[in-house]
Amino acid sequence: MTPYGLRRILVNPTSLHILCAAIALGCCIAILYPGFCPHQHQEAILHHAGIFLLASIGTSAALMLLSAATHMLRLSNTRAIWQLIKWSMVWGTATLCFLLLAIIANVPPPEQQKHATPIQTTDTLHPAKDTLLGPASLSIPINPADQDHQNVAPMPHLTHLENNHGELLRYYLDHSPRWTGRSTDDTFYSKPGHLVMEPPTTSGVPGLVHVSFRRLIGGDRLPEGYTTVHPGAPMPPPEDDKNRIPDLAIDLGKDHYLLLAWRGTSHTETAYKAINAAITAIDTRLQPLAENPTPETVEKLLQGKLSFSGKMPEIRLCEPPSQDGTYQAEIYANPGEPGTILLYIKNISTGQTLRLLNCPAQHSPHPDEQFRHDIPGSVPEWMHTAFNSDLNKLFPRHIPLFAICRGKQHQYFGAAFEVWFKPSDIQKPRRLLLRRCYTVQPYAPIHPPPHADEENPATPRH
Repeated sequence: MTPYGLRRILVNPTSLHILCAAIALGCCIAILYPGFCPHQHQEAILHHAGIFLLASIGTSAALMLLSAATHMLRLSNTRAIWQLIKWSMVWGTATLCFLLLAIIANVPPPEQQKHATPIQTTDTLHPAKDTLLGPASLSIPINPADQDHQNVAPMPHLTHLENNHGELLRYYLDHSPRWTGRSTDDTFYSKPGHLVMEPPTTSGVPGLVHVSFRRLIGGDRLPEGYTTVHPGAPMPPPEDDKNRIPDLAIDLGKDHYLLLAWRGTSHTETAYKAINAAITAIDTRLQPLAENPTPETVEKLLQGKLSFSGKMPEIRLCEPPSQDGTYQAEIYANPGEPGTILLYIKNISTGQTLRLLNCPAQHSPHPDEQFRHDIPGSVPEWMHTAFNSDLNKLFPRHIPLFAICRGKQHQYFGAAFEVWFKPSDIQKPRRLLLRRCYTVQPYAPIHPPPHADEENPATPRH
């Protein structure tokens, strides 16, 4: 721009004031009427509209001040005042247009930051021992009462799939969060992310059956210390005079082995009955695939039952046994419209938000239908929040567990789990669906988070 053109703008910038006011009104239209914006680009458009709105107002104000200063330096005070009057007229007209647009848009008032009253009137603390209903649950109760303790339980469905539909079985095991956690770890039973079968406690002594699948390819070997057995074969005797129950590797016939590690009482009959109950429970869950071996059946097994009858939302929280400080949650809700389910986990004593987890909301027009939302098992990677991102790195994405906070284990405290719904329509405020409080504990990682040093060099080692 030539010096002459710049002087003209400084002397009479009215046309630029009008242009800036028009840009600002256009931005206001996008903000007041977001429904006209493409849904997939709505947030980006509103973000840029706010930037252009502030930029146009700031540019026009700066031009007005420069123009007034230019006239005053030329000793033309009357023209300086006239420039201020014209600027006020332009933006006064723009303000009136904005008010008219706002009245027509009928924008709702800003939502309150805190809900006025909780849904529950009391904060009763519940233990994190709820039974999850989804296919990613890492804790399954079993009943060993009627099981044989002399022979390994038969596995008709698993062996049939292994010998006749190996590819389908492999696809299921490779994609199910229940089985993909520690399938290649020799000490899977000492780390979070594996399935635990829990029999009833007897005589005050708890016991657990830790379970994992292992596929051996090209000369791979079983972990050291496992005893190989076959379905229906006699149970191996205890390993020493202390009646230590051996870790079992059940040969399914080809590449797959089912690893079972009993941890509990050394009473042989109790342990072997629990192991057989675990084998039977796993084989029964694969019965639909054995009877109808199709990819569609595999997808049904991976998804599980998606909705249940009920009129009220519900949350279930589970801390898998022997995996202290790690949690799974299932939320049952039907907001009736598209949006996002938000789970705020807050320390009851301080009110501090410890975690924020989310997932896309499932919905239908039927109020007596509640949809299952897995937290965090079904959450796509792009939906994971950056809130406490170091906690998100504690477990690989395919492990359906989350930690609430770091710290010393067994230091229990009360946490409020608040389930909110945020509609896709940004004109509608978010709303609280339910609140339930649990007794929880921190998680102390055994090893540094995976790839923490590469992604964040400042992340300390633990």
